[in-house]
Order: sequence, then C-alpha cells, then structure tokens
Amino acid sequence: MAATTARRRFALATLANFVFFVAVTSFFSLPVELHQLGADRAEIGRIMGVFGFSTLIGIPATGALVDRFGRRPFMLAGALLWALLALAFARLHALGYEFYVLRVAQGFAFSLAFVAINALLVDLAPPGQLGRAISIFGATTLVAHAVGPSAGEYIARHFGFARLFELVAVVAIAALGLFLLLGRSEVRPAAASAGPVGMLALARRPGARAALYGGLMTALAFGTAINFMPVFVRSRGLHAHSPFFIAYVLAAIGVRLAAPDLGDRVGHRRVGAAAACAFSLAVMSLSLVHAPGTLVVCATAFGLAHGLAYPALNALFVEGAPAGARGRAMAVYNLSFNVGITLAAFIAGEIAERAGYATMWLSMGAAALLGAAALLVGV
Repeated sequence: MAATTARRRFALATLANFVFFVAVTSFFSLPVELHQLGADRAEIGRIMGVFGFSTLIGIPATGALVDRFGRRPFMLAGALLWALLALAFARLHALGYEFYVLRVAQGFAFSLAFVAINALLVDLAPPGQLGRAISIFGATTLVAHAVGPSAGEYIARHFGFARLFELVAVVAIAALGLFLLLGRSEVRPAAASAGPVGMLALARRPGARAALYGGLMTALAFGTAINFMPVFVRSRGLHAHSPFFIAYVLAAIGVRLAAPDLGDRVGHRRVGAAAACAFSLAVMSLSLVHAPGTLVVCATAFGLAHGLAYPALNALFVEGAPAGARGRAMAVYNLSFNVGITLAAFIAGEIAERAGYATMWLSMGAAALLGAAALLVGV
C-alpha cells in the first residue's frame, strides 16, 4: 500500500513539475521582447542573468528550510509568486529597471518551488534507483522545455507578449493547485540522520566536488543556449527558435526513457564524464548553424548529451547524502548548476557582443569539456 501511494504521489509530482515548468520556460521568449525594445546582446544577458543571482540566495536558503518545514509550503509560495510576477511583466512596455527587479523576484519564486519539488522527488525515489527517478522525473521538465518556449513564441507572435504573460499566470495557478494535492512531505525533521548535513560539508564529501564542478561547467554551456538561442537564430536569418527546443527535448527525453537507469548500472561518474564530452562537442557545433536542418541536428546532439549528463551528475552528488539532508543535497547541486546558468548569461552575452556568436559557442563548449576533465580526474 505504501509503495502504491508513493508511486501515485510520484506521478502527481511529475505532472505538477511539468505544469510549473511550462510557466517557467514560457519566459525563454523574453529575450525577443527585450531585443524589440532596444536591448543589445550584453543587456539581454544582464537582464536574463539577474534571475540567477537571486537563485544563488534562494536555492540554498530554501534547501535548508525544506528539510525542516516540509516541501509543500515552498512549492505553493513559489507558484503563487510566479503567477503574480507574470502579471507584472504583462504591464511592462518599455525597457527599464523594472525588468531587472522582476527577474530578481522570479529567481526567488523559482527557487522556492524548484528546490521543494526536487526534494520531494528524492523522498519518493525507491532505494538504489535515484538515477532512474531523476531521469523519469526530469523528462517532464524536458517536455516543458519544448512546450513552454514553442507555445510562448507562438502566443507572443500572434497575440503579443502581454497576453503571453497573462496566460503564464494562469498556468502557474494551475501548478499551485496540483501542489496543493501533493500533501505534506514524507520526510520530517526527526528523520535526519547522523553525518555531515551542513551544505558546505555536503559539498566536501569524497567525489562530490567533481559532480559540482561538472554540473557548473555543463551549466555554462546549457545556460548559453537557453538564454541566447531565441536571438541567435534570428541573427543567422532563421525565424523561429522552437525547432531547437523541440529537437533538443525529444532527444533528451528519448535517451532518458531508453536508458533511465544507465548511471545506476554502470556508474554515474562514467556516464557523466562521457556525456559532458559529448555536450561540449554539441555546443561547439552550434557555431556552424546557418540553416534550419543544421540547427535541428545540433539540437538533437545537444539533447542526447544533456539528457544523460544532468541526471548522472545530480545522482552522483546526492546518492551519498544522509536521508535527513536530501533536500539540502539537491539544493547544493542545483545551486551549482544555477551558478553556471547565471554566469553564462553575463559571460556569453559579453563574448557575443564583442566577438560574435561563433566565439561564444566555442568558448562555452570548451567550458563543458573542463567539466568532463574534472570528472575523469576526480577533483
């Protein structure tokens, strides 16, 4: 009975995660509006990047609290705040400091829901199957990475960005309703076990540093694609960024469904290192894009590599954490990944503005290769 209940909650959690991430990824089209309002590449990077700065505070703070107070309050608060902020974006019609303020607030909203739902995922994962659980659960996030940007692009093009952001608020409220149905977390404060439970101690565990560094370096490359693809494709004469997101997501989901337990069977470090190498090559290949077919091929390679790398590195870091510190462990890993995405927005934006998009892709692909090296040598 307990196992059946856990499976049902896992299924509901994946659905709730999908709906929330549709609301989040719909904002991937924001760079297009910023460009239309007169922002250059560097400013687009700054506005998109300040989101990540607030996650650097919000993710560790939420990670420390979810193990103490449970998961659901933070999921609810994050979804509600995201809805309110989307409505605020709908009222902006000129470039100004308001974009920075709202993006910072979005970072906190995202942190609340994201850390809590990922902590619940670890609660519900069967023993010895954490990599499989992360792969399957993450597939819903990947689907949202296709649905959100594609739907957002269509709605913004035909009805305007104000209507898009109003619809995002509705989706976020739907996610809030699903979070309400999830009930309280199964892990209570009394479940904490002996061992290193501080975030710094979690990061210093044997083998943990390599996972964090690998996550950081691959996130630099991943964040560059997420933040700049909408404006990059237009600089190459292409008229839509949705083919990239759809192809990348289909490839990532395919590899996760085909081999969800690959890391559990052959080792998360091995899978993570190989996938990071492949990810590096995929990102560098984006410098060659000038036609829709090339974009789709590169996106497919990008998705295959990311589909293996993220769950392997995540599981590598979390698998040795004490049961009572799982929320914090997930927060620490996701903090490292979000640091990479944040840095990507600023660094890649400056590189693109000063040296062009080709140099940007080559530089960020090299960063992912450094992550693979760290996993191979075991820093």
